[in-house]
Amino acid sequence: MELFINQVFSGLVRSALYFLVTSGLTLLFGVVGTLNMAHFSLYMIASYLTWTFHTMLRGFEFSFWSAFILASAGMCILGWIIERLVMRHIYERELGDQLLITFAMVYILDDVTKIIWGSNPLFVARPAILTGVISWGGISLPASDIFVLLLGLVSGLGTWYLLARTRTGRILRAAYSHKEMLPALGIPIHRIYTGIFVLSVLLASIAGSAWTLMGMVDLGQAHTLLIEAFCVMVIGGMGSFVGTAVSAVICGLTYSFAILYVPKIATLLIFVLTGIILVFRPWGLMGTSGRLH
Repeated sequence: MELFINQVFSGLVRSALYFLVTSGLTLLFGVVGTLNMAHFSLYMIASYLTWTFHTMLRGFEFSFWSAFILASAGMCILGWIIERLVMRHIYERELGDQLLITFAMVYILDDVTKIIWGSNPLFVARPAILTGVISWGGISLPASDIFVLLLGLVSGLGTWYLLARTRTGRILRAAYSHKEMLPALGIPIHRIYTGIFVLSVLLASIAGSAWTLMGMVDLGQAHTLLIEAFCVMVIGGMGSFVGTAVSAVICGLTYSFAILYVPKIATLLIFVLTGIILVFRPWGLMGTSGRLH
C-alpha cells in the first residue's frame, strides 16, 4: 500500500508539471486558434531566469520565492514583447505557417539561451522549507513535490475560475467563436489576444520555476517534455482546458506506474495511449474542434 500511494503521488506530481507546461499552450490554441511551438522554449527560459535571480539574491532569506516572482514578471514582459513583434502577425495565418514561424523561434530562443547561460546544467538550491519530507500515516512525501502538486492545483483552479466563472472568461470564450462581434461591442480583440498570450507565458513560467525544484536547469529540458506535453494536449482535446487537466492526470499516472514495472517502455505507453485516442476519438476526450471550454 505504501508503494502504491508513493507511485500515485509521484504520478500526480508529474501530472501537475504536465498540466502547468501544457495549459498555456491549450489556452492559446483554445482562444486564439494559434499553436505556439516556442511555448516550451519559454518554459525553459523561465527556469534559467529563476536560476539567475536566485543567484543574484543568494544570501537573502526569501531568495527562491523572490526569484520565482521576478522570473514570472520577466517572462510576462518577454511574452508581451514576443506577442507584439511576432505573434500578432501570425494569428490569422494558416496553421502550417504558424508552426513554421514558431518552430523557427524555438531555434532562435534556444541559441540565445545558450549564448546567455551557456550549455552546462545549472542547479537551484531549494528553500529550507522545501528540503525535508512530510510524513503522514506512515507515508513520507518530499515537501518540494507537495509544493509542485499544490502549485498545479492552484494554477489550474485559478485559471478555470477565470474562464468559467467571470465576465472576462465569457469574453475570452467569445473571442474564439464570435471574434467578429467583439469589436462591435467595443471590446478590442487584439488586447484580448495579447492578454491570453501573456497568460500562457505566465503559466509556462510557473512550470519552469517549478521544474527547478525537481531537476537541473539545462538546454534539453524543453525537448524532454515537448512530445509528452503534446500527447497530453491531444488526448485531452485541442483547446480543452478541462480536458488537458484530465489528460495530464492520466498520462502522469500511466508514466509513474510504467516506470516502476516496465521502465523501458514508460514513455512509449503514453504514445500508445495517444494513438488509441486518435483512432477512436480524434478530437480528444473533451475536445470540440479546438474550442476552449
